[in-house]
Amino acid sequence: MRGTHWRLQAEECGTPAQMSEILYKLAHRLIVSSPTPSYISIERFHLHLSVLIKLELFDDAHKLLDSPIGKNICATSLSCSELRREVWKRKGLVKEEGESAKKLVLEKGFVA
Repeated sequence: MRGTHWRLQAEECGTPAQMSEILYKLAHRLIVSSPTPSYISIERFHLHLSVLIKLELFDDAHKLLDSPIGKNICATSLSCSELRREVWKRKGLVKEEGESAKKLVLEKGFVA
């Protein structure tokens, strides 16, 4: 996966903070310029979201998550759904997230 190597190097404990930011930006550039879209697999989608969160590109992450494909991936992947909740929290959309969760519970009939 394009971008994975740069992200792993950026997360190394010995990598200086400035270099880490450069590596995350490089990973982001590789992901968005890749001919293979990030939603092609859960792992790529998770990687893309992780990089967007690290770079604090919450609007971009929100747009990716709010797409029909993003919603579908989050409905089937706990790790991507966790990142979705992080983005919603960082954007101040906790109330909306609660309403969405309530609606989902009611639609799926999880209430006894």
